[in-house]
Amino acid sequence: MTNINPNRIKFYQFLNDDISLELFESWVYKNKELENIIQEDDYNDLLAFTFKSRETKNFIKSIVKKHFDWKEYEKWRTIELLKKIKSGKIEIVLATRKLRELYLEQEEKIKRPFLTIGLAIGYESVLDNCPIETEYNQWNSDVLKKQLEPVQWYQNRILEDVEQELNELLNPEIKTIDLGKIVSIKDFHDIFSERLYFPEFYGNNWDAFWDSIIGIVEMPKKLTLTNWEKFEKTFKKDSKILKEIIKDYNNQNTENKKITVGNTV
Repeated sequence: MTNINPNRIKFYQFLNDDISLELFESWVYKNKELENIIQEDDYNDLLAFTFKSRETKNFIKSIVKKHFDWKEYEKWRTIELLKKIKSGKIEIVLATRKLRELYLEQEEKIKRPFLTIGLAIGYESVLDNCPIETEYNQWNSDVLKKQLEPVQWYQNRILEDVEQELNELLNPEIKTIDLGKIVSIKDFHDIFSERLYFPEFYGNNWDAFWDSIIGIVEMPKKLTLTNWEKFEKTFKKDSKILKEIIKDYNNQNTENKKITVGNTV
């Protein structure tokens, strides 16, 4: 995401509440480059717009949707949120709520969110009863300590998943899928469909899996499957099928793309 035009990023920052209305309005009036990236009529409408209007956000959204790529904006703000969580700028309970909110918004607007459902929904549900920092003063200290125990249990795992998904968004050519977390073959197909962006008509079977990775989706250059040993012990028959698929894929691939397996994350 480093090659996004800085002018587009300024629009994204405003929609994401990263810069104030006043700063954004001032930037619009001063930035003559906008005339080259926004259609003349829309550019004139932008200059004439009353920024104190309640419809400012909706108006700017319409500009972004018409002249930029809305999915680019959604990916950009996903990356920004993950960066803030990783750096500790957002405490962990509030972070899980923001991840869930973003996931549901993207599910509605672009169908396929840039977050996995495990990170976006799973952790928020287990920390649902934990207060955020601004609510600490409403609790007795002993009760608060007990209430925050789940945060201690899950915080490191959440941050590890945040870092992995951030790295994959920044480096889409490299992906890692943990086979140790798979609880059923349906779960296997669901996870791969989500992580590799299989089509909506994906059939949740091995033939559909092969068709998807060999010709339907854009595969990463390096896909690493970790905790193979656990997967192999749990799903003996299916692990043999998957091993043959991986072998055939690696042999047939002419674009220097590989699937590798390992026993640990």
